[in-house]
Amino acid sequence: MKVKRMVNWLRVQSHAQMGMYGAEELTQWKVMALLYYIQGTYLALYQVPAFKDDIILGKNGPVIAAIHDKYHNRIRIVGKIGRKAWADDQHIEDEHPQLLDVLHAVWQAFGDMSTVELRQQLLQEAPCQETPVGQVIDPARMTAYFQTDIVALPEELTVDPVVDAAH
Repeated sequence: MKVKRMVNWLRVQSHAQMGMYGAEELTQWKVMALLYYIQGTYLALYQVPAFKDDIILGKNGPVIAAIHDKYHNRIRIVGKIGRKAWADDQHIEDEHPQLLDVLHAVWQAFGDMSTVELRQQLLQEAPCQETPVGQVIDPARMTAYFQTDIVALPEELTVDPVVDAAH
């Protein structure tokens, strides 16, 4: 999946919250942080990346070059939602249920956090602590960290005799 499609999905979510609740507009830095959590969560669950782009640790947190280049010199990135953003949102909603589950989970868990709160949290986490500024955050390190510290994976499947008897 192209990372720009995920950003459009996030922009559409932000746009909806701005209209319904008067929420703050999504910023470029916050979208980078959310993409870090999306990538880590997806890696933890499926052992493959949600997107191919490298995540570089900048002095203020994660940076994804394609997003930085697209929104260069912009702080807020929602603006007017055009046809491409709506189409990307619909494509993810219709065609990528696993990714959609991760997007919803990350948006629910971190979407209401301020940029400052996200930055403080992120920079305290092992993948960022163990990566020199200017270097790629290692996907294997993200996978291991997210599996143990972020994503609650069951140790074993619980058998429910009532449900199993009915099937």
